[in-house]
Amino acid sequence: LGSAYGVRPRFLAAASTEESIPPEGRPEVAVIGRSNVGKSSLLNVLTGTAGLSRVSDKPGRTTQLTWFEVGRRSSADSFR
Repeated sequence: LGSAYGVRPRFLAAASTEESIPPEGRPEVAVIGRSNVGKSSLLNVLTGTAGLSRVSDKPGRTTQLTWFEVGRRSSADSFR
């Protein structure tokens, strides 16, 4: 399937303003760091998916926050 998690990561939402942030409800992990340090590359390597997060050669290009679903819980996990 092209991913270390058994299922390809799926784009959920993008927000460029506070009002467009999706509602809470899923566990979230934030990747934060200085400009041009490899945050996008790290996400691509961790998910085993080339191109999940776009890599730019120009620092400071981020204009929005982006949410992805990475892996899926099995029905057995829902009962924990």
